[in-house]
Amino acid sequence: MVRVVLTCDRTLAGEFHHIPLLDFFSCAPVERTPKFLYDFLTGQVPTYDGIMVRAPYPLRKIEAGLLRGYKPNEVVVVHPDHVHKYIDEDTRIVGINSMDPLGLGPVTMMFTYGGVYTAYTKYYFIKAVNAINEIRRKRNLKFKLVMGGSGAWQLDVKRNYVDKLGIDHVIMGEVDHLLPDLFYDIENDGLDRFIKIRGHPNIEDIPIITRPAMHGFVETMRGCGRNCHFCEPNLRVGRYMPIERIRKEILTNLSGGISNVWLHSEDIFLYKVEDKSYFYPNRDALIELFSNVMSIKGVTHANPTHGTVAPAAADPGLIKDLSKILRAGPRNWIGIQPGLESGSGRILTSYMPLKAKPFDAEDWSDVIFEGNVVLNENYWFPAYTIIIGLPGEKQDDLWETARLIDRLERELPKKVGEKAHFTVTPLSFVPIGLLRDKDFYSIDEQMSEAAFAVIYRAWRHTIMEISRAARDVFKTNPLFKAFMFGLCMFGANIILRSIEKWGEKQGFDPEKAKRLRWDS
Repeated sequence: MVRVVLTCDRTLAGEFHHIPLLDFFSCAPVERTPKFLYDFLTGQVPTYDGIMVRAPYPLRKIEAGLLRGYKPNEVVVVHPDHVHKYIDEDTRIVGINSMDPLGLGPVTMMFTYGGVYTAYTKYYFIKAVNAINEIRRKRNLKFKLVMGGSGAWQLDVKRNYVDKLGIDHVIMGEVDHLLPDLFYDIENDGLDRFIKIRGHPNIEDIPIITRPAMHGFVETMRGCGRNCHFCEPNLRVGRYMPIERIRKEILTNLSGGISNVWLHSEDIFLYKVEDKSYFYPNRDALIELFSNVMSIKGVTHANPTHGTVAPAAADPGLIKDLSKILRAGPRNWIGIQPGLESGSGRILTSYMPLKAKPFDAEDWSDVIFEGNVVLNENYWFPAYTIIIGLPGEKQDDLWETARLIDRLERELPKKVGEKAHFTVTPLSFVPIGLLRDKDFYSIDEQMSEAAFAVIYRAWRHTIMEISRAARDVFKTNPLFKAFMFGLCMFGANIILRSIEKWGEKQGFDPEKAKRLRWDS
């Protein structure tokens, strides 16, 4: 008797052959990207009779929370292609998780030219929901279709889709401490269609996963506290997972054959931070955390998901110590995703003054450069994101961002030689956090020569990095490695030419973007 079926859209069920950053491919437009190629590259997670052997971490958290009240045979986490096997007259709730259900995410809006095209994230979410509704209609079943996840806000913004897609409830916010009672209330028609959770759970109320999560994902903290205006998690106070809880989840993942550990946080360098004024990292806590992780038998590699660059500039010795613990080296780079956001000190001061701490926001460009030097010297590879279109952004702000990219590209090799590495992914501003009352950035209407220069230089450098690193990244069988290397080289050239043609069509000169120098 399965009372609750949990699933996700197909983009979240892909492991992308464990290739770093390839999951961004889900933001690509369906109309411009061959579907057979996308489906091949996703590398769908293995299943046992449709049940995911490894599942997205958010689903594992919901599953663990529900098992506090539901029986083990009443909750199942299923691959979206196999949902039909587990829905029957006993099913009360089908829950679907999505990060980007309508393609309104910052990366997706950039990839799809502001929603002109349909992202794979939206395509597969709608396909999954329609398939579930078809089961409900054909079998005349009465279960509730519930949508949640980090992308739930998109259905709140575009509520017409909720009726159109036949979704009964949309849940927004952290629900760990409310499970399973929240689902009991949904079963009994006791809640509104849009369920907005205002509070958040204490650490002891957050469940520990009971089955393996994809990519060896493990949560180290929630919230942040840097209070960047455009970011929901950054507005929440930081809460830190005790090391024993982290170890338990790693062991659960190891039981599923996952030897890699992804330590998730909004900023790993804020783990157990004590200095809430300047955010100077807690060296002892970080060394204890990473030492414990790497001491677990079976763990072969670990890296954080996100982290700000400022702590690296502030405490180079910390990065050196962590690199020794993580066994970083020429064949073992530590990936991390920092938010560069903008090269403009004015923008930093306006929207994220605490991001540069313990330095001043006006010195952000120097902080990024010096922090990148420290990271590269110790075999850390930052994959930056930047935001285009923040309210009040001026052309000078954008030119400063383009110049910062150029500075990193030209000057890092002079400092660290062949160790110089970084990528930059442009994001389109979307109104969330404290800026939820603003408008989406319109690529068609608001694109300028300076914005084009930022996008072009960002992607040109990222493509250069892909070409340089392709031989080393694909550590799989020789045929797949050769195929992926060829695909990267061919695809990189197509992407760059497409960006140039798009810019020319908009009336911009790619040559001007190419000639741009940071010191001119």
